[in-house]
Amino acid sequence: MKLVIFSDIHYAPEPPVNNGSIIERKLTEQSIPVVKKLIDEINNSIKPDVAVNLGDLIEDFNDHDKDIINLNFIWDILKDIKAPFYSAIGNHDLRSMNSRKEVEQIMGYDNATFSVDIKGYHLIFLGLTVDSQIGTAEGGIQKTRIVSNEDLEWLKHDLEQNQLPIIVFTHFGIAEDEMKGNWWFEKCPNSALLQNRKEIKDIIKKQKNLLAVFSGHQHWTKKVTEDGVDYYVVGSLTENINDDGIPDGVYFVVDIDQDEVKVTEDHIRL
Repeated sequence: MKLVIFSDIHYAPEPPVNNGSIIERKLTEQSIPVVKKLIDEINNSIKPDVAVNLGDLIEDFNDHDKDIINLNFIWDILKDIKAPFYSAIGNHDLRSMNSRKEVEQIMGYDNATFSVDIKGYHLIFLGLTVDSQIGTAEGGIQKTRIVSNEDLEWLKHDLEQNQLPIIVFTHFGIAEDEMKGNWWFEKCPNSALLQNRKEIKDIIKKQKNLLAVFSGHQHWTKKVTEDGVDYYVVGSLTENINDDGIPDGVYFVVDIDQDEVKVTEDHIRL
């Protein structure tokens, strides 16, 4: 099976004002040309069996109506991907929402936590819970940094029924990492990681057929191995990572043959 994995598009038609994020690091104005060029690569060159986005489709305005419009806009563009396409939901997608239902409706999902079987592999997507009692600071990170108990129970049941090799996708990181050198999270490493990641790892690391876990959110690209599990983090398509006005354009091409996983990092250049 061949996958293309990307993350953190942060689409916005113009730079949001006073949404609490440092917009200069996110080249939102270049998000559409980067995405369209990536789609062209996916459709005409890579031709994967499945394409995956790991969340943060938009750079939110912290304004419900604007965010809904922008989510619809970028999702309609991503429909041009000819391969089967799935997406996790990120904190910026959910920041102005009282629940994830409206985002699920845009994506056509009954539930943002789900699994699919493709070419003999079991792909699991973990959705985030929206805690409407928590404020929208930090891009909605604290409001959305948890997988619900209901979804954890679903995960246990789903894995009990599965015999296939497993790949897990989520927005926030799960592997422990001090974030040293990370532009966004070095001073607040917990904001890069799921709050109840231990509970998730206690479930998934028992699976002898777990091949890899992929996440976004952290705006850098790296691999962490913990308890024998490989955790891959893919950076943001639009991150101004070299402070040169050029979007990182990073994405993974992942080739899987039985239990062998080969991850190749590539970059879209405009």
